[in-house]
Amino acid sequence: MPLLLSQIRDDLDPAQLTNIGQMEAQIFRTPEGTLFVDVLAATTRESVIDKKAKDYDTLKWEEELRAQIAKKAQQPRKLTAEDQARVKAQLEKESQIREGVGKVFMTLQRGVGFIQALATGPLTKAELWIMPAIDMLQEVIEAGAGLLLGNAASLAYLDCAQTASPRLGSLRPFIGIATLRAIGVTQLAPELVVETLQGILSFPSWPHPI
Repeated sequence: MPLLLSQIRDDLDPAQLTNIGQMEAQIFRTPEGTLFVDVLAATTRESVIDKKAKDYDTLKWEEELRAQIAKKAQQPRKLTAEDQARVKAQLEKESQIREGVGKVFMTLQRGVGFIQALATGPLTKAELWIMPAIDMLQEVIEAGAGLLLGNAASLAYLDCAQTASPRLGSLRPFIGIATLRAIGVTQLAPELVVETLQGILSFPSWPHPI
């Protein structure tokens, strides 16, 4: 068990997510060979219109309107050598990002999978792993694991909640739900957020500590 927990700790190291944000996550989900960032549309009105100009807002609106009309027209555009170079460079950049984020995704997925297997697989002594496991899950969730894993880490956390004292009975999952919601997790099924957090915390049937 100590060796397994050491591997999980490495897999769920929150530092992996330091440089991964919404853009990197979206690039990861974009198929290889397809641009997420349209570098040919990167030249915006701000680069050619003086923001201090008196009629800047009007000029900005007109430029946006022209861009929308041009986009709807969907006329094929012949790329210049410069455009082709920019597209190629961006494709290479996004490919590198996709590869790096993909490695982090696989590592996180493995770590979460280990914990889920411990929680739902053959019976083990939960006291040997449950506390470090939920701590690691909470840290990586707060670090933004949901950007890559969706609700996988949250579901594993809820599986761990089932190891709480049997005297809690059917209320055990709500301990996990309340904790996740308290730390701001949004990757939860709609039916799990119907009740207000305060309502869960003040549930009248919570057993009293022994």
